[in-house]
Amino acid sequence: MSDLYWTIDSLVVKDNVLFGFGWIFHARHEIASLRFRVTSAEKDAPEYIYADFGKPREDVGRTHLNHIRALNSGYVVFGALSDEKYPDAIVLECALADGSVIDLSVPPSKIIRFSDDYTKVKNRIVLRQAGTLFKRGLYLIRSGKISSFFDKVKRYLNGRPQTALQKPEELASLFEPLEGENLSVILDHNLGGGANQYRDRLVEAIIREGRSAIILTYHVTTLSHMVIVRNKRLNVRYSIPNITFLWRALQQLSVSDIIYNTAVSFVKPDEIPQFLIQLKTLTSARLIVLAHDFYLVCPSHFLLDHEGKYCQIPEISVCNNCLPKNRYGFATLFTERDISKWRAIWGSLLAVADEIVTFSNSTAQLLMKAYPQIESSQISIRPHQVAYLADKITRVKQTASLRIGVVGQIGFHKGAVFIQQLSHEIKRREINVNIVVIGSIEVNCEPSIVSQTGAYRYDQLASLIDASGANVMLFPSIWPETFSYVEQELMCMDLPVASFNVGAPAERIATYSKGLVLASMDAASVLDELILFHSRIYLAH
Repeated sequence: MSDLYWTIDSLVVKDNVLFGFGWIFHARHEIASLRFRVTSAEKDAPEYIYADFGKPREDVGRTHLNHIRALNSGYVVFGALSDEKYPDAIVLECALADGSVIDLSVPPSKIIRFSDDYTKVKNRIVLRQAGTLFKRGLYLIRSGKISSFFDKVKRYLNGRPQTALQKPEELASLFEPLEGENLSVILDHNLGGGANQYRDRLVEAIIREGRSAIILTYHVTTLSHMVIVRNKRLNVRYSIPNITFLWRALQQLSVSDIIYNTAVSFVKPDEIPQFLIQLKTLTSARLIVLAHDFYLVCPSHFLLDHEGKYCQIPEISVCNNCLPKNRYGFATLFTERDISKWRAIWGSLLAVADEIVTFSNSTAQLLMKAYPQIESSQISIRPHQVAYLADKITRVKQTASLRIGVVGQIGFHKGAVFIQQLSHEIKRREINVNIVVIGSIEVNCEPSIVSQTGAYRYDQLASLIDASGANVMLFPSIWPETFSYVEQELMCMDLPVASFNVGAPAERIATYSKGLVLASMDAASVLDELILFHSRIYLAH
């Protein structure tokens, strides 16, 4: 027990939903599994919500310099319980690689429970989370990463609600004459990444047309629905109690189009299709469904099964066995865990959509596999426009030995465990091959093989790749991504790029002159392929 170091920075419980984050590591053993065990006197058996662990915590790494596992000690937990009974006890259950399990009781003082006084509770959450942000920010300042500190602060402040709307009619009162006409209502998550980039450009186009956009999203850290109102005059964020509140508010406004971007991270996601269908019926607005991920198909929106492998959308009987056990993506937020009901609910949305948009042929094919009733003529395939990307061709300086570059925040679905396995294979062979992550990786890797730069801004990417010495880029995502801006950026830089044979990335890599579609996901085989790829690109002439 004395070898285990841990803390909870924030743990919030609202209705049947739990969200929290902190850090944990063991001095001698890797963590194999981390989950919160929730018990209630009214239930015979406990419920479990798994945490996503291994996230970078530079501040913890700096504090515990003698412990290599401290650097990737961060965790996040977010999930739903089967009902809204407040738990009697919460225990953090930590399973180690040696097979032992350690129970850590969560003190009641660490838990923030929502009450009727929402403002008081929200302020308490914000203060606690801001305190953690400040402590982590001190590390960045001391390390000279002042711009990164300000970027984090800006993202935090820009992400949270500024205040709350008390009555539905207050939304309409925000608009001046004509601003409330021909509104676009967009439903989207607030987690960052490519889907949010797409939404931002969409909103900018709406504003250029002189119109207004209302974005319904979900603010995970305060467990609250939020509306963002944007036009040439307004850029404001309000928390609202639920989507029914917005439904009543929109009855007083003129809506011309409804855009589903993604509902990932929303609590009670099964309510969303009916909300959008009712809004379309009320307003006669055009409904556009965008497929940025596979939430339309499964609550495990990366199509990872309960073993963490790409499922390829199997027979329903396989899904019925998998979904109740699945802890990937945001699967626990759909408490019924019934794939037939999920497909019926989201299928009804697809049935009334005026347009279904995918960003690759691969995504369209998978969508039609899940919903055979969809005709290919109903789907518009529109690859993302990337003309805004700076045309920065990098110059590879070191070509004699293979140096593998990986770009992004590499979590489980992005291939973190595979990179860890690949580093083990390189070490086993004792060959002169290294891996550099331009960004961060959410597992502990052999430091003599794998290095990482930490978070970066887009305008730094080309120079960081130059400085890293990477000469073959690997895109290790294990799910069928619907596009991938990162891969497109690497291709625009004229770099050699390899990816697994899944999703839109493989579709584009197959036609790229410096591309390699890998034949397997086995680390040893991939290493062999990358060595040959490097030789063909640089040493064959």
